[in-house]
Amino acid sequence: MPASPNPDPPDDRGPTKGPSAAPEDVAAPDDAASPVGEAFAWASRILAIGLAMFLPGVGGTWLDARLGTRFLGPVGLIFGFTAALFWLVQIGNSVKPYRQPSRRRTAAISSRRGTPRGPDRIPANPAAEPGMRTGEGDRA
Repeated sequence: MPASPNPDPPDDRGPTKGPSAAPEDVAAPDDAASPVGEAFAWASRILAIGLAMFLPGVGGTWLDARLGTRFLGPVGLIFGFTAALFWLVQIGNSVKPYRQPSRRRTAAISSRRGTPRGPDRIPANPAAEPGMRTGEGDRA
């Protein structure tokens, strides 16, 4: 008796468990991170920079207490601040600048007065415009 053909032939994805393992459901590694993931990444960067600023000063103060000196605490603070500043500049240079998406204007701008023209305009004096309702005796 011949073996029954497998209704789902194996493919190069390996063993799958149910419909959730479809390739379109799995995020590719080059996809953009989720907003929550990006927020956690920025929070960890900020925390690390803060610690890089603070901990050398604490270490210098600890060494001052152990060695009986008075200059290692301020030297540690200056070193930490300098290192954190260089780190901030490096992060700032590696991030792409945010460009707000351009929006198309719906009304043209008049060159002589700077007021919009077209159907979206709001007249300064509705009574002066022909065909505009003024609210006085225009009840239907």
